[in-house]
Amino acid sequence: MRSVNLGSFAPGVNNRLPPTQLARTLPDRSKATFLSAGENIDITGRGYLKRRRGITLALSGAAAHSVWGDETEGYCAIGNDLLHLEPSDVGLTPTSVLSDLPEMAAISYARMPDGDVVWSNGQRIGRLRGASALPLVTPRTAVVPTVSAIAGALPAGRYQLAFTELGPLGESGSTPPVALTLPENGGLRIAGLGANTMIYMTGPNGSVFNGTFADGGDIVALANNGPVLRSLLLADMPAGSTVRHYNGSLLSAVGNLLCFSEPYYYGLFSPSKGYIPFPAPITVIEPMDTGVFVCADCTYWLAGGLLDTTPVSVLPYGGLQGSGGTVRTSDGQGTQQAFWLSPRGLVIGAPDGSATNVQEGALKFGKARAGATLFREQDGAHHILCARQEPARPIGAARGSFAVETIVKETDL
Repeated sequence: MRSVNLGSFAPGVNNRLPPTQLARTLPDRSKATFLSAGENIDITGRGYLKRRRGITLALSGAAAHSVWGDETEGYCAIGNDLLHLEPSDVGLTPTSVLSDLPEMAAISYARMPDGDVVWSNGQRIGRLRGASALPLVTPRTAVVPTVSAIAGALPAGRYQLAFTELGPLGESGSTPPVALTLPENGGLRIAGLGANTMIYMTGPNGSVFNGTFADGGDIVALANNGPVLRSLLLADMPAGSTVRHYNGSLLSAVGNLLCFSEPYYYGLFSPSKGYIPFPAPITVIEPMDTGVFVCADCTYWLAGGLLDTTPVSVLPYGGLQGSGGTVRTSDGQGTQQAFWLSPRGLVIGAPDGSATNVQEGALKFGKARAGATLFREQDGAHHILCARQEPARPIGAARGSFAVETIVKETDL
């Protein structure tokens, strides 16, 4: 039998070519060969095949999903429980954080600059601090104080008041304004004030709300010289299928709306201007330092600030739900790259807003309804591990910096 020199496997996997046409000549004139399939292997940057390391069971449970982690900690859902995962010498130590979640509702996570992790499953949204579950923002006052007119020394005019609550997470959103018209030498009596309730009031016939003080609940003279109310007419940040942080704001994908919070006020957004509509439901949000990639009916790039940006289509198709991620290169430059799965394979997004499908030319895929990705750095090689969840049989594919691999999996994500 005649031996054949296959050369390097650097081109990766190709299921578009017939098995008899997998040989290639690289730009340096060296011989190379596509793989028609690969299972439990890694392809190095030089094109060598290496058996993938084995795995060790770290945690088991029925209906496990929504695994997330970074250098510090991790979270996952098993059944109705959201678990905090703490690395230890013996593996992972799970601690229940929430126990009343709907089963198999996918969870999205985002590490925020304050160190907390924001989570949302499209129905609820909150923050995680280690093994503690907290609200996204200090809750508004449960009982809105009532305001009535009394005698005093206030000038005649129409006064407006609003109330907030102070808590460990800062100041809550405000109540809707309450208006009261007073005659000359009038005053205001506020009933139902809590110990942590803040009062904001306008001057006579004014529109700017400033902090004020009520002596025993009564305001009989103008003293509204405190800070301006930041949260007037702001709404609580809605739960979304995907959450991310960008440029000081929390992003949440709510159907076809990209909602964004007020800067550094992560729990509140403006219902009149704090969103961008898209033609179809949003499946991927991946922020970069210079803009945001959004996948809906197609893939868009939103450059700069979200209040004055215009979505630009960069690919004629969108992405698979839950499949996005970002990483910074370890080449000393720290260049940021985004990645996500599309109906046509893995896409890499660059800081200039360009997006490149790195698998479309070599791999074809069936329909998929969701996906997951994981950046892995091991033995000097970088790979993005990918899994596609299809209606029947899930298929995963992974691509390194210069190599592609296909892994056939028989189980769901």
